[in-house]
Amino acid sequence: MSKPAIYLFCLFIALVIFCLIGCGGGNRGILKRVEKPAEKQLLQDWKEYKVYYRRHFALVYKIKDDRKIIFGNSWVKVSSEDMLAKSEIIDSTWVRQILGQNAQMLGYLVHRYQDSVYVEIIDENTVKLSYFIVQTSSGTGK
Repeated sequence: MSKPAIYLFCLFIALVIFCLIGCGGGNRGILKRVEKPAEKQLLQDWKEYKVYYRRHFALVYKIKDDRKIIFGNSWVKVSSEDMLAKSEIIDSTWVRQILGQNAQMLGYLVHRYQDSVYVEIIDENTVKLSYFIVQTSSGTGK
């Protein structure tokens, strides 16, 4: 086989593996984009939630109940108005509902629209939030 044919074959195999991993990736939760509540409303009502912050990129407003959202080490729990005031997100944002098993609402995610976010259902009361920062030309995403 010629070199271009080998490269195409390897690319084809990589795409097949990627598709299989994506399709067999387990139970996925849902991130549903919403218009209400808006980001400003969530900021005003922040004490009604357990709030977590990822520096310059995202905020999670988790409903106060026994259900859990598993985060990576980059997330910090917001415990004061001063911390919340310093939790500015760079760039335009989306507000999304975090839905787990049986479309149970766990909270809201406010994040940069450029970034990729996935929710994996661990069990009926737990989801794992995976947040991937996308490098942008404005220098953010570092």
